[in-house]
Amino acid sequence: MKTTIRILVSSLLVLSVGCGEGMIGGESTCLDPADCTSEPPTDPSAWTTPTGQPPSNTEKLPDCTSDAQCTAPYLCNPTVGKCVPPSAKNSGPCDPIEGNNCPAGQQCISGVCIPPPSGCQTNENCPAGYMCIGGACVPGGADGKPGCKADSECPTGQICLSGVCKPKQVCTIPHAPNRLAGTWTFDSQLHVRDGLEGFTKGLLNVASTLQKIIEGKFSVSGVPSFLTSILGAMIQDLIKQYVPAWGQSVIALLADVNDVIDDTHVVSTETITSLGNDLYAGTSVWNKVEFEYKGVKVSTAPEAIPGLGKVTTESYAAREVCGVFFMDNHKVKNAIGKVFRWAIEAVLTGVTCTNSSFTCYKDLKTMFNAVIDCQGLADAIKSASQTNTALAGLDVVVLAACVAQKGSLVNMIMQELDDLALKLTYMSLAAKADIASPNQLVQGKWYGTLGGAYGKGNFEGTFTAVKK
Repeated sequence: MKTTIRILVSSLLVLSVGCGEGMIGGESTCLDPADCTSEPPTDPSAWTTPTGQPPSNTEKLPDCTSDAQCTAPYLCNPTVGKCVPPSAKNSGPCDPIEGNNCPAGQQCISGVCIPPPSGCQTNENCPAGYMCIGGACVPGGADGKPGCKADSECPTGQICLSGVCKPKQVCTIPHAPNRLAGTWTFDSQLHVRDGLEGFTKGLLNVASTLQKIIEGKFSVSGVPSFLTSILGAMIQDLIKQYVPAWGQSVIALLADVNDVIDDTHVVSTETITSLGNDLYAGTSVWNKVEFEYKGVKVSTAPEAIPGLGKVTTESYAAREVCGVFFMDNHKVKNAIGKVFRWAIEAVLTGVTCTNSSFTCYKDLKTMFNAVIDCQGLADAIKSASQTNTALAGLDVVVLAACVAQKGSLVNMIMQELDDLALKLTYMSLAAKADIASPNQLVQGKWYGTLGGAYGKGNFEGTFTAVKK
């Protein structure tokens, strides 16, 4: 009876309100699909059973007797003989308003029956639309902060759907159950800095040491102690003349390496296939990655990055629930660290190419070797020894020390970058977005995890999407 009442209320709203003023509670879901989209008016048989009632959680799903009969990544639930999302392996979809039809010990979360979220280490341990904070899965709110957990936290007449309060009416608006199928362009900003803790620590340490060398604070063995202070002051003064103008900018940028890859701009093609009744399977291909730091912008197709190749994702389960599109956790293939290594190298070398008076370096190792002119420094000390005999012969010692320490640091930088490429191997993503129309998703939120040999870390992101 409750279900019938909901349908009658929805029908009355559709008859009385047009799309121009039909936003429910500020949501971007139109009351009348014929007014909102280029789709033909929805055939009621496409969204109800022959009896006029919404399908049950098992009627919604494709039949199966084995996983092989399901569209990846869906799995077969042999108990009911239906294909279900991997996150709901032992159950299936559920009524988001009543929250029923779930087996004992499970809850209706993001439109599927799953065990209540417990402890977590990363975002990938949580359901779609949730994030891991302080070891607990927390629903993501509209502002990126933790949102509601229960209907009781929402105004009267609204439900709590994965952290956001939504009017119940949006759950009963008639619409084509396959309306989101097609090829989409996703425009994303991935705020990966939060997930990189530990991955760039080595680069930051090298930057600090290199800065000390530029300040003339490197040790020179074989120099009598009474000359150390004299030589140190002289080197600190002279070295300023033998560090190119771009050198300080490069070192400062290296020290801010986390800022370089803080926001990763990704443009991807998502192929979303309908399984009927608001259930979908999707795959992704990255078309472009882009980074920007203090006016220096670099972008490329992933396959143009040495050793990377095309970046794709695992197949993922997705669904529409009450005007919201949910994408379950899925892994990004390829060694994702190679993207960040390329970005750091491209931005660093880009500093030298922004001024026509600089030598434009395309190779990072060559560039770092040119940061300090050790031979020029040694020649200056040799010249100074003509008026200060105490410095005689020290030019050879200083040259050897400068070359050795600079070489060691350059090797460390390259090793750290190579480690970043090789050890940062894991990225997973889950998402939710408001459905503005069958051709547009807005206010999209990514909940991601980065990982590899250094451990794992969480990050978030935003996106919009349009259907091609």
